[in-house]
Amino acid sequence: MDNRRIGDLDVFPLGLGCMQLSGRRMIDRREQALATIHTALDAGITLLDTANIYAPDAARIGHNEELVAEAVSSYAGRRPVIATKGGITRVPGTDADVWGRAGTPDALLRAAEASATRLAVPSIDLYFLHRADPTVHFNDQIAGLMAVQKRGLAARIGLSNVTSPMLQRALEIAGGPADGGIVAVQNERSPRYRADSDVLDICTEHGIAYLPWSPLTGAETFADHAHARGVSPQQLTLAWLLAQSPVVIPIPGSSRPQTVLASAEATRISMSVREVDELTALPVQQASLYPDSEPGPPL
Repeated sequence: MDNRRIGDLDVFPLGLGCMQLSGRRMIDRREQALATIHTALDAGITLLDTANIYAPDAARIGHNEELVAEAVSSYAGRRPVIATKGGITRVPGTDADVWGRAGTPDALLRAAEASATRLAVPSIDLYFLHRADPTVHFNDQIAGLMAVQKRGLAARIGLSNVTSPMLQRALEIAGGPADGGIVAVQNERSPRYRADSDVLDICTEHGIAYLPWSPLTGAETFADHAHARGVSPQQLTLAWLLAQSPVVIPIPGSSRPQTVLASAEATRISMSVREVDELTALPVQQASLYPDSEPGPPL
């Protein structure tokens, strides 16, 4: 399968979602985490996805970004593209971490500065607004994202967890890939959750890379079809996503080198339009992994 585009970047059709590598059970397995990233790079994967809030707890914010930086600095091959995100806050609470939003231009600038420092780069390859702040006008959040880029803190910008009206507004303000504006969207999409197809349609129309997060959720839905083809449900799921549009670049997470290699093999699976339609027509739970009860931001 040919590589795909993120703005001016040419990347492998799959990325590696690195969040799992900073989960609580992985804290004492740093060598395994580094080996997982290195195996992905050896397999040809050229996009690593992280975020400032990916950490075992609020006291260790930035853990995943630092891990990714260590993995890249200790890798002898080609340097990968690194994507990270800002706009969600996470602070220690009495009984559990307290989550919030920080979408003002100043907050996004400060978050991007901290991320660039942890990643040990002068400019982040791709910086996402992680989730819109419902207390801040969306225009201002896009202005903040553009300021991050104008300051040189990020070479490219994108949006995560957006609706089609939000994406349309962002394109009106910042422009798309041809304008040096929004080059990528990272939304939930999987066998379990197939809503917001209109966002994918807009991305396809404008040549905006579409990065499905948690793409393997509900992969067991495809088990019978996968068995018939002699592949795993996870591999068939990734092939199904890749076949939906040339802008799709799934970012499955992994905590073991073996699963990274299995995922990379999915790029060898070809699917007809009929096969894609058959899988898409299967019953779906249509429930988000992380339901957001907050209202959308003012547009």
